[in-house]
Amino acid sequence: MKLERLSQNKLKYSITFEELVKKGFLEEGLESFIWHDLFDEMVEVAKEEYHFEVTDSISIEIYSLNPKEIVLILTIDEISELIEEGIENNGINRKNIYCFQSIEDVILLSLCVHNLQLNIASKLIQFENQYYIIIQSDNLNTFPFLCEEYGTQTNTSAEFLEEYGVPIIEHNALDVISTYFSR
Repeated sequence: MKLERLSQNKLKYSITFEELVKKGFLEEGLESFIWHDLFDEMVEVAKEEYHFEVTDSISIEIYSLNPKEIVLILTIDEISELIEEGIENNGINRKNIYCFQSIEDVILLSLCVHNLQLNIASKLIQFENQYYIIIQSDNLNTFPFLCEEYGTQTNTSAEFLEEYGVPIIEHNALDVISTYFSR
């Protein structure tokens, strides 16, 4: 089992199918307790290697599956104190990341921001055929409502998007887009 830290609260596990077979997976009559044992082991490895304290909930998602291994992403929601303060490692509030299904939705949002004459520090990243706006501003009173009109709030971390996504516009993304598409 290989372990890699993606962000403050996300870990990536790479487990070969050979390891899974040794643990009793892929056999007929697969029992759910085998999965619980694997997840418990993953949490223990995280505690040992990265000194994580799991106090709240965790989530595990299958990130990729290929013929040699399975890659799982473990998210530990133990950073609730930092989220309440509104900052992560890089100073960006996790609640200020929005996902958009198409670039047209991002353009519409940028035009709305332009018409309202808001100055919002932002970054645009593409990941898996979706667009993510990372908002880097602290004084956001009504802005989340505008974002949710065109996209959805996401729990994906900025670090994860910056590592695995494709940066499109690094600085002042909404302003840059509105300059190209305003009338």
